[in-house]
Amino acid sequence: MRAALDAHDLDTFDGFFRDDYVCERPRHPGSPMSSREDVRRNWTEVLGDVPDLHFEVPAAVADGNTIWSEWRMYGTARSGAMLEIRGVIIFGIQDDQVAWSRMYLEPVEHEGNTLAQLVAAQPPPPLE
Repeated sequence: MRAALDAHDLDTFDGFFRDDYVCERPRHPGSPMSSREDVRRNWTEVLGDVPDLHFEVPAAVADGNTIWSEWRMYGTARSGAMLEIRGVIIFGIQDDQVAWSRMYLEPVEHEGNTLAQLVAAQPPPPLE
């Protein structure tokens, strides 16, 4: 999967997902679930905007039909802006294809807050 993305081979990448695939993004609960069609559409757009996008999976572990994986994606957008995204994707496997995933990916903040500043920040409003 990583090799297909790194080669920008969306035909091969698309084959890893079941037709009824569903993706959740728990850090963004208001976002709609993603389908297999959304995967291809989203990656086509991302790879078009960041033509030198590279992918790394520094760590992964399988537990039965679940794969926990750490991801790093980086490249330069056509605008000249650097893009780096890191996080974890949990995959559920059924019949040798990805049936579902939960993505915890976020852009890297190279000039971010210290841990003390983050802890002191106001908590987000409660979910309704």
